[in-house]
Amino acid sequence: MLIDQEHAGIIMRAKTHPRQLGIPLSRWGRNLIACCPFHSPEETSLFFYDALGYWRYRCLQCGSEGDLIEFVMRSRFNGMEEPQARAEALDFLGTLEPEHDPSQDEHPWIKEIGGEKSKVLENFVRYCHWAACKSPSSAEFLQSRGWSIGQAQLYGIGYYSGDPEPFASYCMLSGIERHQINFYLDNLEAYREPRITIPARNSKGLIHSVYGRVLDDADSNHTYVSYASGPSDIPFNIQAENSKPIIVEGFFDALTADLAGIPGVVSTMYQELSLSHLYKLKACGADSVTVILRREQDRREQEFRIQKYLKMAEELNLKFKSIVLPKEETVDKVVRKNGADQLLNLICQTEEDTVHTHRRSMLLQDIKENFDTAMGCPPDVRVGYSLSTFPKLTKTIDGIQSGCFYVSSKPFGLKTTLMSSMALDLIQSNPNLKLIYIALETPRRQIFDRLVAMLIGESVLTVRKQSEDEAVNQKILEATRELMGFVRSNRLEIWDDQPDFDNMEFIATLKEEAKDHPNLVVFIDGIDHLKITDYFDLTDIHERRSSIILDLYKAVDIPLFLGGELVDSENGLVGPRAYLRDSDAVYWLESKGGNLFLNVDSKRLGSGQVYQGNLTIDPLSNRMQEEG
Repeated sequence: MLIDQEHAGIIMRAKTHPRQLGIPLSRWGRNLIACCPFHSPEETSLFFYDALGYWRYRCLQCGSEGDLIEFVMRSRFNGMEEPQARAEALDFLGTLEPEHDPSQDEHPWIKEIGGEKSKVLENFVRYCHWAACKSPSSAEFLQSRGWSIGQAQLYGIGYYSGDPEPFASYCMLSGIERHQINFYLDNLEAYREPRITIPARNSKGLIHSVYGRVLDDADSNHTYVSYASGPSDIPFNIQAENSKPIIVEGFFDALTADLAGIPGVVSTMYQELSLSHLYKLKACGADSVTVILRREQDRREQEFRIQKYLKMAEELNLKFKSIVLPKEETVDKVVRKNGADQLLNLICQTEEDTVHTHRRSMLLQDIKENFDTAMGCPPDVRVGYSLSTFPKLTKTIDGIQSGCFYVSSKPFGLKTTLMSSMALDLIQSNPNLKLIYIALETPRRQIFDRLVAMLIGESVLTVRKQSEDEAVNQKILEATRELMGFVRSNRLEIWDDQPDFDNMEFIATLKEEAKDHPNLVVFIDGIDHLKITDYFDLTDIHERRSSIILDLYKAVDIPLFLGGELVDSENGLVGPRAYLRDSDAVYWLESKGGNLFLNVDSKRLGSGQVYQGNLTIDPLSNRMQEEG
């Protein structure tokens, strides 16, 4: 049944509060709880909540629910007929004051959020609340998140089918016209797929927006949308008189924590924490904040961001704590799995942040997670990416892992052949890997032809024109399709040199790529041709290039193969000191007497030579692999 509009309007306009009922109440999150008088006076399961714009009650055990008048009717005047009981209940609650008319000197921002806009948004929330009770798909989604319909109603969580017409008809009963719906719910027509709805209130309890979340993440590019334009810097679930707010990232992180009784949990709604968020929390009485973040792939970037949050808090004289949860954990999962007490204990035991304590806590967590990761990997499982045509090398170095690897050869041209062979092997052997091959001294088309030739075992000259042998033409076609498949599935990119290609753009672009594709490997063939637009304090050009690569490696933490020139002399390999000094390993390929010898040397991974092996080279395609 839809909400009784007549009585709902009365209670909404009434300045009544559950504390007027004269029963013992306790604060539980943003709600109030009491013992249920309808099924068990000893069981604290009765919630009083205002998720629909006015106070209601609901018992999560026996299912009793209604507004405050119905609570008084049932608890005090149960023997009377309904009209008389309602009259007695209204008299018990006292004279109801007329709807408040804001004064002329009230801030215009308050006026804009309240009044007509609140009426439209609250009607939308009540409609979606009713629809959620009728929708099996919303019940299934909430159940998958660990929520029941009864729990969801405490926070006004509802369901919107995507069709605005039933809601427009519902609004007619409340005297709301279509132009008001279109004005205040200005994104209602833009998103037509079914969504779970979540109302967002300001610190005064007035709805300023209603968010929609898709039921299936694969159905839309916009997981969360706002149906009503409005301020985006009001923390979700913000409450007045909150001295120690806990800031989390997601909606359900905040809602689950609040449902578990943790006070003052707010969400940034997947936005980055801003100074404006902190201003609003301080205006509600905050003297300290705790930020709980999900662990990100780029730990270095996350650490810098926490330091920025710390500076913002210090600027507002707020005490600050930061907690980064273990990998793949969220506040929602932690509370459901371990309970509210564990999260509260974690917050209590976390030191207040300064720059030094923050670095120490991050370091301690990194050390523990590094140990857990190492001990979680069985001895017979490789850590890095495998190379099927280089099995001995793969076993020796435990796969291709993050690092900066310098590749050179004698004669010099063989290093490009080795890099192309290893790059193709990595793509074919590791289906989840993405590879970017940056050709700074070779035209991109030559790279295409070389890879196709290696795929079919023919020469580069053969793949550049039609063959008299139809079987060869068919192999060229199939190899070209395979190469195109790697590109279409976003597993391979080949970049060539560009006139405006510089190191700053280079680092920024690869950082974005690594964020989108954690399994990223980069080959840079011709590092000596990398353009330099910064590091003018370094006089040596090789020192500059090496500094750029180190900056990149520290920022993205992926395997980087750099192809450049080294010279073999009586004293060993001679070349730019910066490359030899800064690389994790040097891959040196040498041709002697018609045989190919590959050495991998690393002072960082050991004391000298890590690997030595013989390679073979296909006489037609020039593809290299280990001998035997």
